Amino acid sequence: MSLSSAMNNAVSALKAQSQALSVISNNLANSGTTGYKGVTTSFSSLVTQMYNGTTYTGAGVTSSARQNVGAQGNIQGTDNTTDIAIDGNGMFVVRYGSDNESVYYTRNGEFDQDENGYLVNGNYYLMGWPTNSDGTVSGNQSTAALQRINVTNNVSSVAATTKATIDADLGPNTTAGDDYTTSMEIYDAQGNLHTVTMTWEKTATNQWNLSFSCPDGTTTTGTTALTFDGTGKLTSPSPASVALNFTWSNGASASAIDVDLSSLTQTYGSAGVSQSSVDTDGHTSGKLLGVAIAADGTVTASYDNGQAIPIYKIAIATFPNYDGLSQLSHGVYETSSTSGDPSLHIAGEGGSGTLDGSSLESSTVDTADEFTRMIVAQQAYSAASQVITTAKDMYDALISAVR
Repeated sequence: MSLSSAMNNAVSALKAQSQALSVISNNLANSGTTGYKGVTTSFSSLVTQMYNGTTYTGAGVTSSARQNVGAQGNIQGTDNTTDIAIDGNGMFVVRYGSDNESVYYTRNGEFDQDENGYLVNGNYYLMGWPTNSDGTVSGNQSTAALQRINVTNNVSSVAATTKATIDADLGPNTTAGDDYTTSMEIYDAQGNLHTVTMTWEKTATNQWNLSFSCPDGTTTTGTTALTFDGTGKLTSPSPASVALNFTWSNGASASAIDVDLSSLTQTYGSAGVSQSSVDTDGHTSGKLLGVAIAADGTVTASYDNGQAIPIYKIAIATFPNYDGLSQLSHGVYETSSTSGDPSLHIAGEGGSGTLDGSSLESSTVDTADEFTRMIVAQQAYSAASQVITTAKDMYDALISAVR
């Protein structure tokens, strides 16, 4: 009975160490896999009856794989703006395929833009909540409200110019009757760019006239009289602004622009007009240049017209027990009865980690530790096989004695 028990124990050891070697092999194979979480092997002893002091009948050993899904890997920068790493607690929410509504979770943030503008990792689509223009979530933060993040469905629309600020110095030594021209660019309601000419005429000491013109349209705004005090400060008009109106010959809606003149001065003792800057709002439609990921998961699309528009908030899922998740291929997990239900958060809120754009989380596998475990498994396997050899020799001796 004892020889049989010894062989059975040794066989269980061979099986357990084989599984340990399989775990080690898989870890080493995934030492460069983004977001991979190293797995360890847990061993448990078995007995068939309690030890009574005179006999001991062991039943060997059993082994099981032990996950460490919540472990944090090193974060490394990349050149891809759609690569994302989670720094801290949580997982990305993804869906498989364009029609599958099943929700999965991953730490692998190696996302790319597909031909339709979606952020994908293989066939898994990154999920988030659409946002308002100020970056806040438009609606609730539920699973039902999640959408596949698409960076090309959002467009930079046209905005007509409604405000302009002129920063210029009018030389006090300019001769009365002299005039000078400067210009500014504005957009109409169709997104067309127009160059408006501003004519500055010195009329008397500390007094100027300002008029506007454009070859593409006509204006109903008359000449504005400008008056400065002895220190070069603009005193008239008050308030220091002009209501500029244009009717366009191309059929675009008329423009009404508030021109802020409060930055005008007459202080530098020279002649002529020195225009430092003209700041205007408005823009034409823009083409997508790229996207950026903020620490709170805001996906911002940048356009060639200078606009940067927040379009989505990436959802982060947290779990009561990460190690209870069921592992699938491609670094993806699904919930189980032991993982608990996920809670969805904006990154950095509710105990969830923040996001690093243009970054990826490395595998948590330490090759040095894995090689050490490999040596231990190899020695244990060899020892167990030696037990089988020894037990066989003892059986042979027993059979020889019977003969």
